[in-house]
Amino acid sequence: MPGAFPVGPAPRVGRAAGRYPLPVEIFFTSLLVLVGLLTTWFAGYVVYRLYADQR
Repeated sequence: MPGAFPVGPAPRVGRAAGRYPLPVEIFFTSLLVLVGLLTTWFAGYVVYRLYADQR
């Protein structure tokens, strides 16, 4: 059937669809690193307090 499907380039999906602007990418990457560091610090602090309270 001619004309049953649209003709033209396929829609871009995934990484080909485009990227976030650089400042947005830097902000969220920094936020991810900060949360990882805070989580690691908090886990270390909890372990320290558990051992310190046993003395």
